[in-house]
Amino acid sequence: MNGGEALAAALRLVADQIYTVPGYPVTDVARAADAEVCVNEKVALEYALGDSLAGRRAAVIVKNVGMNLLADPLVQATAQGLIAGVVVVAGDDPLCRASQTAEDSSHFGPLAMVPVIEPETDVFASVGAAFALSERLSRVAVLRMTPDTLAARVGDEPLVPPRTPGALAPGSLTMRGRWERARAAAAAAVPPHLPGVRVTLPAVEAPAGEPERFADRGFSRGLCPHCPYHALFALLAERDMHPACDAGCSLLAMNPPYGIGVASYGLGSAVGVGAKSTGVALIGDYALIHSGINALIDVYEKGTPLLCIVLANSRMGMVGGHEAPDVLRYIGWTGPIVCDAADTAVLRRLFLPANRPVTIIVRGICPGGESHEHVEC
Repeated sequence: MNGGEALAAALRLVADQIYTVPGYPVTDVARAADAEVCVNEKVALEYALGDSLAGRRAAVIVKNVGMNLLADPLVQATAQGLIAGVVVVAGDDPLCRASQTAEDSSHFGPLAMVPVIEPETDVFASVGAAFALSERLSRVAVLRMTPDTLAARVGDEPLVPPRTPGALAPGSLTMRGRWERARAAAAAAVPPHLPGVRVTLPAVEAPAGEPERFADRGFSRGLCPHCPYHALFALLAERDMHPACDAGCSLLAMNPPYGIGVASYGLGSAVGVGAKSTGVALIGDYALIHSGINALIDVYEKGTPLLCIVLANSRMGMVGGHEAPDVLRYIGWTGPIVCDAADTAVLRRLFLPANRPVTIIVRGICPGGESHEHVEC
């Protein structure tokens, strides 16, 4: 068999879920691997990260320019961490045979502090190494393929590496602490020696001291004192519902006193991650318009069960309070339920596990002039 056939066979054997946005030179690989086509590459990686949180290994097959689309959750995952392995198969096109650029996806290694694996003669071992490194370093691994590698003849049989789950960044770490933790892990990593496989780890200098914790800083951040969503967060905690959180104010659901958010992989990520993990997404109106809407389209197209809770305050609350468009104008096609943040009786009736896509727009007024509370710890 050739390298492309071997890659597809190995992915089918090692990965529990495979996603793609097909394109040269990996179109045939995606087809042979029976990969699920997604609306774009960012959504595909968000799905894979959601699978990881649920303990499922996942692969994403994209071409070189597709790496640009998924760069945000790729970098964010390094700081957040993951559980089951996630591998991005990057099909590079060095001669621009069917691409608008000749990008070298190995450059994402130092950018995102992730390992880059390139098969020289052994495609099967490369797939195993990529998943093993992803779990050992608790971040995405990039498996770089080129047309020549995909066309070359290969032998041997694929091996399934043992599952050694990674770990999410502890909730006790600040954002700075999470990145310091990720840097320390990258600095300490030693590449495995595998014949026929080139493994490149980012050259990272270890940070001085231990990663910063909230206890070191003395506080974590919470919602503003008169934020209309206090009751909503409290209700999610009461129901023991654990949403994938977005960037923005929904991210604060991960902090005390609530501590209900499972993970956050960047702006617009909660929908895709939540759809494949806990079945609940908590996202702001601007974040949904920014890029979460792509995943929402995919979720509704495929009928994936998800309770998507949209905090609609018409403000970019975390970054200065700039006005945001009315989200209802853009997602009316979902048949959303619209309610007021103060109507807790309605929220109690609506906040239930979903067996289909359900979108709830919860309106509230962002309190002008207030700042996020400091919660002592």
